[in-house]
Amino acid sequence: MNVPILFLGDSPDLRTGLGRIGRDLATLLCRAPEFRVGYLGRGGKGSRQLPFAQYYFPETEQWGENMILPVWEDFAGDQSGVIFSIWDASRLHWFSQPHPRAMPAALLEFLKSGRFQRWGYFPVDATGPGEGMTTIGRETLLGFNRVLAYTVWGAQVIEKTIGGNVEHIPHGINLNVWKPRDRKGARICLGFGDRDFVIGCNMANQARKDWGLAFDTLSRVRELTGTLRAWLHTDIMSRSHAWDLHALVHDFGLAGCVRITESDPFLTDETLSYFYSACDVTILPSPEGFGYPIAESLACGVPVVHGACAGGAELVPCSGWLVDPIAWRWEGIWNSLRPVHHPAKWAATILGMDRANADFCRASVEHLDWSRLWPSAWEKWFLGGLGV
Repeated sequence: MNVPILFLGDSPDLRTGLGRIGRDLATLLCRAPEFRVGYLGRGGKGSRQLPFAQYYFPETEQWGENMILPVWEDFAGDQSGVIFSIWDASRLHWFSQPHPRAMPAALLEFLKSGRFQRWGYFPVDATGPGEGMTTIGRETLLGFNRVLAYTVWGAQVIEKTIGGNVEHIPHGINLNVWKPRDRKGARICLGFGDRDFVIGCNMANQARKDWGLAFDTLSRVRELTGTLRAWLHTDIMSRSHAWDLHALVHDFGLAGCVRITESDPFLTDETLSYFYSACDVTILPSPEGFGYPIAESLACGVPVVHGACAGGAELVPCSGWLVDPIAWRWEGIWNSLRPVHHPAKWAATILGMDRANADFCRASVEHLDWSRLWPSAWEKWFLGGLGV
């Protein structure tokens, strides 16, 4: 048995969360002789270090509609197989529910041909009306042969959307990389003192990542304590459809208080683990389907403050580290229900939380180490789709 399975999602050489999930899973699945692995990725350039066939398309090509047929014919030929997506349901309606008025005849015929099964790993970070997903999301999910969620919360949302029982498996991390490092050395590198109280925050510069809440919270901590040191990490400092971190620094009067790092090929995960280790606490003020920065921080022995909502809350081991929303709002074209937070509650939680030791934090995410999670859950899930 050598079933072709084509991953569909963010390119595996990108530093996005979805690209990272796909890269890890595709690399691990290459060990299974039952599958032959390929990857159709959005963006990126490819890497010879990855052990699977790679195909790419630019972001201007939307979600791969014009690439999926020629790539499948090159990768799988006449074989039947699997296309495994790692994307939001909103990006895959065309793939799940092809319509003759929306695409060329050849693509429509392929998508309806039955030459492949549709398996999907779906991030869920918000609900629609009625505590399930919106109509577009529901239609997308119903066209898949197998549906997998990230978290218990995500599985429950999907179950309310399409019924039945939905499996969930978290992402994995490498605990040999994400681990407590030399705190003093890391602080010297960031320009912080050994006695400083340091807050960390690692988020992409996206509209739904609430950088405004993060900066307001930091400003209030400084007002309450008279001092502030913070390490912030993002992919890009300014984005027209999201946030301008330069402006936030000056608008909240935090120049000289924060050190901001940006993603680049030379800033490795090992380096980031040092920066996490320099912190007394990290924050993630964003509703998450999972939340890599939560798991990374805890693995480095550093507690995390997060909102009491969505899937990310499941990773936080202490209820006292969760902040309740004060209200909810509807957002965007997908009618997503998002939490509204008061920064004063975040600041109070940060300053009032119990200081857990590093061993406690790290133990809370030991089950996520790939050495455990792959054989106990993911390998079984992939092979289960073949009836093995």
